[in-house]
Amino acid sequence: MLNPRKILVIRFSALGDLVLTTPIFRELKRVFTDAKITLLTSSGLGSVLDNNPHIDHVIRHNRNESREHLQALIQKLRKEKFELIYDAHRSLRSIWIVWNLSGIGFFSIPQVWSINKRSWSRSLLIRFKLNFLKNTLPQRLHLLHPLQNHAKIELQNHTELFPDQSTVLRVQKFLQKNGLLAKRFIAVGPAASYPLKCWPVVYFHELISNLLEQGWPVVLVGGADEKETVQLEKEFSGKVHSVAGQFSALESAELLGQASLVVTNDTSVSHLAEAMRTTAIVLFGATVREFGYAPFLRESKMLETNEVLSCRPCSRDGRGKCVNSDYLRCLTTITPEKVLSLIPQPNAELSKLDSPES
Repeated sequence: MLNPRKILVIRFSALGDLVLTTPIFRELKRVFTDAKITLLTSSGLGSVLDNNPHIDHVIRHNRNESREHLQALIQKLRKEKFELIYDAHRSLRSIWIVWNLSGIGFFSIPQVWSINKRSWSRSLLIRFKLNFLKNTLPQRLHLLHPLQNHAKIELQNHTELFPDQSTVLRVQKFLQKNGLLAKRFIAVGPAASYPLKCWPVVYFHELISNLLEQGWPVVLVGGADEKETVQLEKEFSGKVHSVAGQFSALESAELLGQASLVVTNDTSVSHLAEAMRTTAIVLFGATVREFGYAPFLRESKMLETNEVLSCRPCSRDGRGKCVNSDYLRCLTTITPEKVLSLIPQPNAELSKLDSPES
């Protein structure tokens, strides 16, 4: 029976996917209790997995490497003599690395476990609306699937992140400076990497206006220089708080963990929030549940149009152009009123939090 002492897990990006890999490290340690786990990840985004007690060593790699740098990395990895390689990315880069370390699969050691990216199934659904993903697993379960196939125990699939004390203190300082109380504000992620995932900014404006009228403090989260976040920060100058571009991924996660709930597009913000056990209301347009990225907490909600649109899904990740004559019909039919109906009044929420049972 395989009982590896040295395991290499490969996952370079993206931020949300890195968060979804966190069950792998915890469950590998449960199955192989004496194993040492090394993570090979991106030199940028991989910091979201800092402080993870189930990861023994991290190798950060610049994905814009030259061929010489990639070969030097492979030589470095070869010297480690890994007994198991867990390819949780399955990209051309990771496949090349795995082939070099495993002799294109001819070596008995290391063994190689790889995820199935379901690329063809996703392409068929996007291009021809042929749905072979109706019974597909959520992405975090799919990433665990190679291990579950070899494990005798049922694996736990919740995600988790580990902000360190300095991160916690920085977020606490931000909250104190701005008069915010833990679990008594709403975080909003109005941007996305690509436009087909963006709920209209005028809808976010209407939602935030209503939240402020109800008495909810609002914090904007996201990356630096995102036009939607910048616009809303200007429009609500002095009325909302923003940490967009100011916090690291782990700092953002800690802040989201302090929020009462999060409203966001289908982006990494939702995965960061749920890893910190915060309810997320997630808006889906170009992408669909079958891709595996729907929220998983019981209280979280995935919102999508009630209309049957022949153009949906139209993209894997929000890239591309909207082909509907009614631009972004998939998102514009999700009204601010619908989102607002899922958010409790602040007085009711605060009463629940202050009750003896909470």
